[in-house]
Order: sequence, then structure tokens, then C-alpha cells
Amino acid sequence: MSISSSHAIELKGANQTDWSSEVIDIEMVSSTLYLVRSYQEVKLSADKPAVKMGANSFIYIDNKDAYLIDTPWNVSDMPDLMNWLKIKGLTLRGALVTHYHADSAAGLGYLDKKGVVTYASELTNTLLEQDKKPTSNHTFLGNNFELLKGKVEAFFPGSGHSMDNLVVWLPDEQILIGGCFLKSNKTSHLGWTGDADLGNWYHAASKVKTKYADVKLVFPGHGNGVEGAKIIEHTMSLTRGTASMM
Repeated sequence: MSISSSHAIELKGANQTDWSSEVIDIEMVSSTLYLVRSYQEVKLSADKPAVKMGANSFIYIDNKDAYLIDTPWNVSDMPDLMNWLKIKGLTLRGALVTHYHADSAAGLGYLDKKGVVTYASELTNTLLEQDKKPTSNHTFLGNNFELLKGKVEAFFPGSGHSMDNLVVWLPDEQILIGGCFLKSNKTSHLGWTGDADLGNWYHAASKVKTKYADVKLVFPGHGNGVEGAKIIEHTMSLTRGTASMM
């Protein structure tokens, strides 16, 4: 499929894997963006067996520099990701995590030991510290942060899936990476909500829809990307019933 805009990009179809190891799959989204899928066995309900679930991380490429948006789900996945970067001749210049859960931040300690500059919001690091998990080695305050100036921008829309969830905007490509804040349009539920702010999630999603009205492609934290704002709208539909009056 393709997207027409002033920054036209050619997008590959879903599930076309460019590189795989025993633990991760990597798919080319565009010339500047790769999707990394990592996996966990997850038990969604007590009366059903565990299922294999994929989580999305992303690598943004700027010439020979690479920037990681969310780490793979398991620390043990990290060497394979670094190996792929080496094969591609890329240098990892920085990483950003969108929230403190393992499917976003599990690899922070590994990256720190490798000397990679990592970023998280101050709230995310506070929550990681409370869970006795490795934190990023850099933090930022406020609702906006640029991992790569003019090219990779983080935004905090308000609490939803978690108290600290960010979304990431790629302005040149008009791609929105929603992390676990945005839900796949293939799912009919919000998944695990143990750390969610159910009363605010709908309002935060509405803010994202307004802010990124020109979005061309949206990725959730789990599942495939979809053109347009359908994933944002689906998340709003799922959370509308839990929204508190504000």
C-alpha cells in the first residue's frame, strides 16, 4: 500500500518479515522506519490457556544513525536487535520508552550497560524505580520531548493505559506510534487495565485525535498498523463507556 503526501512513503503490506531470529521479527515500514516484534506467552483469562502475543517496538533511521522507540519485551531479545543493527551498519544513538511496563522498557538496563543514551519521562522513571526496574539514564519534564529534532517527537496526552503513557509522532512520515495507549482495531477489549486511568483514557485519546488530525498511519502497542485515524477512533470507542464526566 502507499500513502500520498508531501512526504510520500511506500509502505509494505502487513506481516512481511524482513529479518527474523528465534525471538524477534523485524519488518520494514518505510525507508526510515522498521517495526520490531517481540513475544511473550500471556494468559488473558483464568479459564483459557496462555497465548503468544507480540509487542511492537520501532527503529527510526536517520542516515546511518538509529533511534529505538520502546525496547523489545524481554531483556534476552536485546542481543538479537543489536545484531540486526550491526548487520545493517547502523549505530544506535538513542532510545525512548513510551511507558514503564516491560513491553516498553524491559531493555533499558541492557542499553545502559552498552553505553546507549536512553530517555523516559520523569514519571516513567519514578514508576520504574517503584517497581525496582532499571530506569533510563536521561529524563525529561513536560508533555513534549524530541528524541530527534524535527523527526521523532513524544507527546504525553494524559493518563490512559498507564499514568505515564506517551505517543510518538514522526512528522515527515505522518506516522503515529501509539504504544499501549492505543489499541488494535482487531481487539474488542482494553486488555490488562491494572494500571489504567479508565476515567481519563477517552479524553486523552480525543486529545490525540485532535492533535494529529493529519495522521497517515497509526500503530498500536500490539497488532498491525492501520492507515488513517481508525485505531485512535477505535480506542475512543473502547474507552467512551469508562470515561468520567469532566
